[in-house]
Amino acid sequence: LLKGGGVCFGIPPAGGRDRRAADGSIIPDKFDAAAIDMMRKLGTKKGAAKTHYYPLAMATYDIMPPPASKEKSVGEVRVVNFTGAGLSLGEELDVDSTTAAWAQGLPEDADMTVALSDHIWAVVNEEYKAIEACNVPGGGPVPLPPNSIRPVRPPSVPVF
Repeated sequence: LLKGGGVCFGIPPAGGRDRRAADGSIIPDKFDAAAIDMMRKLGTKKGAAKTHYYPLAMATYDIMPPPASKEKSVGEVRVVNFTGAGLSLGEELDVDSTTAAWAQGLPEDADMTVALSDHIWAVVNEEYKAIEACNVPGGGPVPLPPNSIRPVRPPSVPVF
């Protein structure tokens, strides 16, 4: 898939799901550094076409709220709601620790896998702030951030 190039696909990292924090706010959960590193390795593998990495924030909490606690069991109760979602695509990321600004000034013994994961989470969290109002139930229309579009509701989609 990556050798030919010209393909766009997403791999959601472990973690990153928008969750309710202790103070009641909804924010993206921390990423699993190993999952982020796997994505970086996929795109930098010998023979792979030039791979571009873009952060994507998704405000989807109200569509299918995650369980209050993180579980890996099968059969947990999930509620699905018809509601809007917000997506915010950020600027391209440099994942090369030798050239990226996020890696400059880190101690020599810094764990670059964790540093990259923390950097990407911070970027996604900033993108999330532009769309977090999508998670206000009954909050009415959400103002659009600059350079955004609002898709037209097809007639087949009911208005509640």
